[in-house]
Amino acid sequence: MNKLVSGLIVGAALTVATSANAKISQWSIGAAAAYSPSFYKETPSNTTVIPVVGYEGEHLFLRGFSGGYRLYPVGTPQNIIFRFIYDPRTFKPEDSDNAAMQQLDERKASILGGVTYQAITHIGLFEIGGGTDIGNTHNGLYAEAVWKLPIRRKGWAITPSIGYSYNSERLNNHLYGVSAEESQRTKGVISEFDADWDGQFFVGLSTYFHLTPNIRVTGGLRYVNLEGNLEKSSMIEHTTSTTGNVGIAYVF
Repeated sequence: MNKLVSGLIVGAALTVATSANAKISQWSIGAAAAYSPSFYKETPSNTTVIPVVGYEGEHLFLRGFSGGYRLYPVGTPQNIIFRFIYDPRTFKPEDSDNAAMQQLDERKASILGGVTYQAITHIGLFEIGGGTDIGNTHNGLYAEAVWKLPIRRKGWAITPSIGYSYNSERLNNHLYGVSAEESQRTKGVISEFDADWDGQFFVGLSTYFHLTPNIRVTGGLRYVNLEGNLEKSSMIEHTTSTTGNVGIAYVF
């Protein structure tokens, strides 16, 4: 599983969990599939199928490869959320068809942890937060601001969202930077690149509907646009990406 933040998979697979009306102590189990084009040169798209196990309590929640703890009960108009997420964004040189790209270092997955302030208002749900790599992979920092508008009806919901993620130079260099040594290995074909603090805009749409009271189908799309300094990375072939996912779960 790579090149796609797991929050896209499990978050969309459990969109219903964000509802203020979600049942307390609700368990679910199922599977999700996701498609993610690669930003890197001549590197194939990634298709992933994973099991999804979820738990939604008044404070604690687990969503596949992510989880967290709400300081106040779910549905509280203002909340502080401590969370962690497995970040599967990786680059494996052997996956690329480009001979020069094959000479670069591997970029490994990491575990991110942070805190989010959440506000539920009459014009949508706002979240702003930040955190760091707690897996000691790159020790980078990130910040993110998101607006969501959950539209819920009996048995189904749809949630458009828009946001911006801002990453430190350590995180960006881990994903998109090219050291002088790496560039020398490619004989200059992949030029040296030192990333700065920068980020990406994203627009998303997630949905769920119940086939039966216990069987829930989910899906989502997310468009990501790298911007600023990151567009100059010599590793990158595309600066935009549209990912998609679909899932099914049994809700206890």
